[in-house]
Amino acid sequence: MIGKVLAGRYRIDAELGRGGMGVVYRAAQLPLERPVAVKVLRKELVDAPMARMRFEREARVASALDHPAAVTIHDFGEHEGGAYLVMELLEGETLTRRIGGRALSPADAIELATQLADVVAAAHAISLVHRDLTPENVILEAGRVRVLDFGLAFLRQPGPAGRMTREGVVVGTPMYLSPEQARGGEVGPPTDVYALGCILHEMLTGQPPFSGSDMDVLTKQMFAPPPSLTTAAAVPAALDELRRAMIDKAPGRRPSADEVRDRLAALDPDPERARVRAREDGFLGARAGRMVDAAASEARGGEELAEIGIVGAILPELLIGLSANGLAPFVVSADEPIGELTRALYAPGASEEDVRALTAHALPVLTDAERGDVG
Repeated sequence: MIGKVLAGRYRIDAELGRGGMGVVYRAAQLPLERPVAVKVLRKELVDAPMARMRFEREARVASALDHPAAVTIHDFGEHEGGAYLVMELLEGETLTRRIGGRALSPADAIELATQLADVVAAAHAISLVHRDLTPENVILEAGRVRVLDFGLAFLRQPGPAGRMTREGVVVGTPMYLSPEQARGGEVGPPTDVYALGCILHEMLTGQPPFSGSDMDVLTKQMFAPPPSLTTAAAVPAALDELRRAMIDKAPGRRPSADEVRDRLAALDPDPERARVRAREDGFLGARAGRMVDAAASEARGGEELAEIGIVGAILPELLIGLSANGLAPFVVSADEPIGELTRALYAPGASEEDVRALTAHALPVLTDAERGDVG
């Protein structure tokens, strides 16, 4: 296959990897010499109608998802009786390799899981369920996630782009399979949330929640309680609570991908990154605005979020509470000026001297310090 030109347009340069349905190659689009990735249906599946339909469906559902973390689909066609799919070429490492059997820091895990939850929420918004979210299907490019392999995804609608798997058939990767998937039952958005919870667990511990033979893992996915975290790094209690909720055995008790994204973003220990996210339109846009009631949102009239400066560390519970009420918290720094959007300062445990110094900003100061002579 190396050196061959598909459909007169795509020159195959090197093999990148093999999967159950296709072989992925690095290629060049002619005559532009633009680098692309070409996935070719495996030869032994060319004459299998269901495999061919599934391959075409992958192109259809992947191209339906318009999100920065989704892979762009350029073309789909046939060549010499076989089928091929052309997509953008990604340069990066898989999340599997990034983890490498070692726990990431809670901050890194929160950042990557937030991005993953955002693209999953976008998929669910168009009734697309991935069904095979794994660290191997996630590519990291300059710290941003890209989600691959929609071969098992389906659109929750009838027709050729919809479901192609019979009830009672188990599909997916066992270590990230939800209980309902393991039983071959009905799947939906909570299925992806469960897989994302397994990925979050692996990022925090270096290992997926359950291990063993495929049958052992499937049994544990269906019946074993969520395992505790075993990591040297201090994991915020709110993050562990969210992880457990995501891998709850009952689909109805799991949070939605939107909720997962918002709760993770509120736990981000980097206040500057959290502030940027709160104002971006393309990624986590208007996060706090979505979490408050409609009347409050309308009252702001589309203005930027009000900020509240925090003296000292921002506890996860405080982040969630403030964000849920339309406030963007940030840590007050001595060498950074306070912006005009700041409405108040919060200084828990501050001394009277510290509070007096903060009043120089001509802003309300909230504190549990003794009032003393501070007016």
